[in-house]
Amino acid sequence: MGILRSNQERIISAWHLQANNTDDQYMKFISNWIAFNAICYNLFSRDAVVERADIDRSKSKLPLVKERLITGFKLVAEKAEIENVDEKWNLDINFPERLFLSIKRKYTEDLIFDAYAKNYSKQFENDSELKDKFDVLKSSLTKGDRHYVINMSRYGEMKNSTVDILAARGIIILCEIFNLKTIKNVLYQIRCNIFHGGKIPGDSKDDNIVQAANPVLDHILVVLMETRWIK
Repeated sequence: MGILRSNQERIISAWHLQANNTDDQYMKFISNWIAFNAICYNLFSRDAVVERADIDRSKSKLPLVKERLITGFKLVAEKAEIENVDEKWNLDINFPERLFLSIKRKYTEDLIFDAYAKNYSKQFENDSELKDKFDVLKSSLTKGDRHYVINMSRYGEMKNSTVDILAARGIIILCEIFNLKTIKNVLYQIRCNIFHGGKIPGDSKDDNIVQAANPVLDHILVVLMETRWIK
């Protein structure tokens, strides 16, 4: 786990102070998220540098592979080779359609929040105050008899699927079980929807969700700041 320097602590405190001093719910969320992100990055960035595979679409015949790879069907490679080039692994597979991947170590932002949830989950298990705030957020995300936030970047994929299938595919994020993993996932998706233009100030549903999310985010941020002795 990393260590925060004094200048980083001042930056985090400044963003949290801005969140406390504004009545704008979107600015409050963004300011607190920046503070939360800064702490998580400094504590867990080492956990977020991992090997990741990227498909080279210029070299791959991806549409042909997709066409043959229907649900429940397996393709067996006719030829495969891997080469290490400057700490990057090039994986060349032929089915016979070509699939070319490059594997290298990269920083992956969402992993810092996974590490946070793993390290701090027990701290909130019996936190009745956070549970009350979570229930308000859960209520704001009610759709029928379920509770979830939509990954707006994949909104077009929502047709003709059950809630559980959509959740398994990452198209929606369930807000139903009270734990830090759920809270982290829901807040991160709300953050993504705000930053990427999926939430609109003035829309009553969006306003209600962001307003309900703010006490939850502030709560876990304050606890995190206290555990790291940030004032």
